[in-house]
Amino acid sequence: MTRVQRKPRSAGWWWPWFIGALLVATAGGQGIMLYAATHDPTFAIEPDYYAKAVAFDTTILRDRENIQLGWRAAGTMTTSGSAAALRVTLTDSAGTPISGARVRAVAIHNLDGSHPLSVALAESGAAYSGLIPGAHRGLWEIRVDAVLGTSHFTPSIRVDYSP
Repeated sequence: MTRVQRKPRSAGWWWPWFIGALLVATAGGQGIMLYAATHDPTFAIEPDYYAKAVAFDTTILRDRENIQLGWRAAGTMTTSGSAAALRVTLTDSAGTPISGARVRAVAIHNLDGSHPLSVALAESGAAYSGLIPGAHRGLWEIRVDAVLGTSHFTPSIRVDYSP
């Protein structure tokens, strides 16, 4: 029986395998980053951002109107059953509560900006109140839209909700 003699391996036999492993690791890492970038639940795009950018002059005018009115807004959130009770206080430049306004609010959680919650606020005492279902703890941006006669007030306030 003849014996087959093996040729000794050359010194650089593992280099093609090393380069292939690097290519596979790079492609795998890029795949993981692509998945993470496209499946982030906290990522949000401002609704109608292009229309808002085009109408930026209107936004500046609205901000000037807010300053000229001299009104102020403050808000709190407390637990009310399975929802959060939003309470917004509107005062004029003298600190007198504003009553009789039609008030709406859009509540946006800092870590869940893709799910804004809209709520109509009803007048209750010296403030305006409404319920936000399914609210979770954390920092909220409350975009208030208050109309009283020809006055239109649109402040944005921050509220920390800790049930």
